[in-house]
This record gives sequence, structure tokens and C-alpha cells, in this order.
Amino acid sequence: MELRDKFAALGADDPDEWANSEITEDIPQLARFRFLRGMWSIVDRCGPSTGMVHETGEAARERLLALGADPADLQAFARMVAHESLFSALCFLDDPTSAGDIPGLPGWALIETSGDELTGRLVQGLYEDMDPER
Repeated sequence: MELRDKFAALGADDPDEWANSEITEDIPQLARFRFLRGMWSIVDRCGPSTGMVHETGEAARERLLALGADPADLQAFARMVAHESLFSALCFLDDPTSAGDIPGLPGWALIETSGDELTGRLVQGLYEDMDPER
């Protein structure tokens, strides 16, 4: 019940199903759910959902072009949004607690490998090297 309650507190549509999967299939569903929820919160900062992301974005691009928007301006804007989103995602990857979640939730780490072996070295601070001029 404790695991189910954590899913419910995070807003899972079917907390029982998520908890059952973690227990019976040994999949870290709480960590997965929490990570994906954090990633979607980055997307949601750009505005509320209006349906399928690709379809609505493509339609918006076509409307802007029909209104006379310069394709290069749209591309520059899209690149800026992508950069800001990636920067936010890399910050979240480094510090999952920055999302303001309830205490006691699982976290994650990006760890270097050599072939199939873990080296034990954490890959951190990637956001520090996000050059906006690249």
C-alpha cells in the first residue's frame, strides 16, 4: 500500500497497476514514473497540452508560415526552445530532488560504462557545458 500511495501522491492514473508492476515484474516503476513526470513538466512549461505534440506543432508552424513568418525565425525559435528544454532536462537528471517531490522517492544517476562494465564514475554537470552558441 505504501508504494501505491506514492504513485497516487505523484498523480498516477492507475497507482495500483504501477505498484503491482514494480512488485511482480521487478521494474523500477516509481523511479521511471517520477523521471518521466519530471521530463513532461519541462515540456509543459512551454504551454498546456493541446493534443498530439507533433501534429499540433506542425499545424502551428504551417499557420505561422501562412501569416508570413520567416522560416529562419521559426527555426531559430525552435532551436532556442530545444536548448532550454535540454538544459532543464540535464539539470533534472543531476538533481531529481529539485522537482519538489515528496520525501523518500527513488532517484537515479547517469554512470559511465566500459563495454558492459560499470566504471563507478558518475556523469554529472552536463548542463554546465551547454553552450548556447553551439
